[in-house]
Amino acid sequence: MEILNEIWSSLRRNKLRTVLTGFAVSWGLFMIIALLGAGNGLLNAMINNSDDVLTNVINIWPGSRSIPYDGMKAYSRIRMDMSDVEYTSGPRFSDVVDDVTARIVYSDTVSFGKESFAVTMAGVAPLTFKIQGDRLLAGRLLNDLDIKEKRRTMVLYSDTASSLLGDDPDYVKLLGRYVKVSGLMYQVVGIIEEIETMGGSSEVYIPISTMSTIRTEGSWFSSIAFSFHGLNSDEDNEAFEAAYKRAMNARHRAAPEDKTTFYVHNSMTGNMQMKKAVGIMRIALWVLGIFTLLSGIVGVSNIMLITVKERIQEFGVRKALGAAPLDIMKLIVVESVLITAFFGVLGMALGLGANYLMDITIGHNPIDIGFTQIYMFKNPGVDMSIAFEATLLIIVAGTIAGLAPAVKAARIRPVEALRKD
Repeated sequence: MEILNEIWSSLRRNKLRTVLTGFAVSWGLFMIIALLGAGNGLLNAMINNSDDVLTNVINIWPGSRSIPYDGMKAYSRIRMDMSDVEYTSGPRFSDVVDDVTARIVYSDTVSFGKESFAVTMAGVAPLTFKIQGDRLLAGRLLNDLDIKEKRRTMVLYSDTASSLLGDDPDYVKLLGRYVKVSGLMYQVVGIIEEIETMGGSSEVYIPISTMSTIRTEGSWFSSIAFSFHGLNSDEDNEAFEAAYKRAMNARHRAAPEDKTTFYVHNSMTGNMQMKKAVGIMRIALWVLGIFTLLSGIVGVSNIMLITVKERIQEFGVRKALGAAPLDIMKLIVVESVLITAFFGVLGMALGLGANYLMDITIGHNPIDIGFTQIYMFKNPGVDMSIAFEATLLIIVAGTIAGLAPAVKAARIRPVEALRKD
C-alpha cells in the first residue's frame, strides 16, 4: 500500500508526464481497435453485398460465329435450345455439373389496376429458383405442372408486388390476383424475397414453356445456367470452361478456337478472388494495428526513461537513505504497469465506443446506387476477446518497457545522482 501512495504522489506532482505517457498508451490501443473495427466493417460489407450471388454457378449466353466454319457463315447467330440443356446435364459433364436450367427473357410492361412499369419477363424452369437461392415469402414457386400445362402463372419479387399495389408494403394482397402483360393475364402465385443484385428485383418469372408459346422466337433460350462442384481452383475452373466451350462449339458447328460463340460468367472465380482480397486486407489491417500498438509501447518506454532522468536525484536520495536497488526497480515497474493498465483500459473503451458509433451511424444504413442498395460498412467492430488480448498485450509490454528504465535507476550511485542538476 505504501508503494501505491508513493506512486500516486509522484503522478500528482508530474501531471504532464503522466498524461503524455497515458496518451501514448491510449492512442495505440484506440487506433488498433478502431482500425480493426473499421476494417471488419468494410470486409463484412463486401461479403454482405455478395451474399445473394451463388458461388458455384456458371451462366452461358449465346453469341455469334466470328469466322466461317463447317458451312456456317461468319457472324451468324448461335441458337440454344432444350438439347443444349440435356447435353450439359448428360454424361459428358456429369462429374462436374449438378442442376441445369434455362431462361428466355425479354422486356415488357406489367400492369395492375392503375399501376404499370417496365420489367424483364423471364421464362424459367423450377430449378432456376434453386440455383439462384431465392427465398419464398408467400404463396409458392413455379412447379412442374405449370411447365407441363403451360400455365399463365407468375412469381414476383416483393418490391415489384408492393409497387403494383401502389407502394402498399403488404405484397401478400397480390397473391391469387391477375396482372396484365401485353394484353395477357397472369395469376400471381408466389412472392420471393427481393435481392440486391443488378437487375434481379426487376424480373418477373413465368413458366418457360408458356414463354416459348407467346414469343416469336419460339423455344430459343436466352441463357443456360448450371450449378457445379469439384472445381476448387482458378486452374480447374479455367480448364472446365475451355472444355465446355469447345464441346458447345462442336455441337453448334463453330470453330474450336472461336471465342465469340458463347459468353461465360463463372461466379466461383469471382468469389475466390474476393476471398483472396479479403484475406490480404485482414493481414494488412493486423500489420497496421500491430505497428500502431508498437508505437504506443515505444512511447511508454521513452517517457519512462525521461521519468528516470527527471527523478534521478530523488532515487539518489532514496539509495542514500538505505533503499535497495530492488525497491527502486519495483517503484518504476509498478508505476509503468499502473499507467499502462489504466490508460490501456481507457483506450480500449474509447476504441469500442468508436466502433459502436460507426455501427449506429453507418453500419446499418445501405446506400442506394440506383439499381440496388449496398453497404459501405456492415457491423463494424472487433471481438471482445481480441480487445482484451490487445489490452493485456500492451500492459505486458508496458511492464517490459519499464524494466530498462528501472534497471538504470537501480544502478544510480547516490553521490553521482546528488551532483546532477
